[in-house]
Amino acid sequence: MTLHLSDIQQDALTEIFNIGAGQAADGLSRIVGETITLSVPRLSILRNVKAKTLNEFISSPRISAVSQDFTGSINAKAFLVFPEDKTKEIVRRMLGDSASADELREMEQEALCEIGNIILNSCMSSLSEALQADFQCSVPAYHLGLTDDILSAHDACDNNSIMFFMINFSMPGSKIEGYLVFLLTLPALNALLKQVDQFLSGIA
Repeated sequence: MTLHLSDIQQDALTEIFNIGAGQAADGLSRIVGETITLSVPRLSILRNVKAKTLNEFISSPRISAVSQDFTGSINAKAFLVFPEDKTKEIVRRMLGDSASADELREMEQEALCEIGNIILNSCMSSLSEALQADFQCSVPAYHLGLTDDILSAHDACDNNSIMFFMINFSMPGSKIEGYLVFLLTLPALNALLKQVDQFLSGIA
């Protein structure tokens, strides 16, 4: 079930995470030595979702993912998700064309964790700054497998809500779809929306 936000709530969350995505793109561009752009995130908030339902949103049944736990003003588990068949291209662009196939395999997990750390922390930092909220984050963890298995293992069902963003990673000569998935309990989602409303009233 999709939760319908007001237009102004939707726009505010999208803009907050867009700022974080822009900061992440700058950081990634410096790492790879070429311009990376991240598209404006497209946001859906889903309620009472079985993990298999996410296959309607994620284009690949098998994924590579990096997760981090965020605790503080709002508790959430965040994932950066890529279709598995795009992972090697992302890692190759980070390591350079001179990297061998063996090096790509060896560095895949470390490289994706670094990407996830940059993107997830940039987005949460943007949220923290906008809403004046405090967060602490865990070290990134790497996952590879079926979408259902990875997200089901983290209780992405029934009592949880999912804040789901789709973004495009554009690099010279390629475009790769990625996804930001935030798992929140219903109280955490309500707390987030309350803080968004307070942020908007401050602007007004």
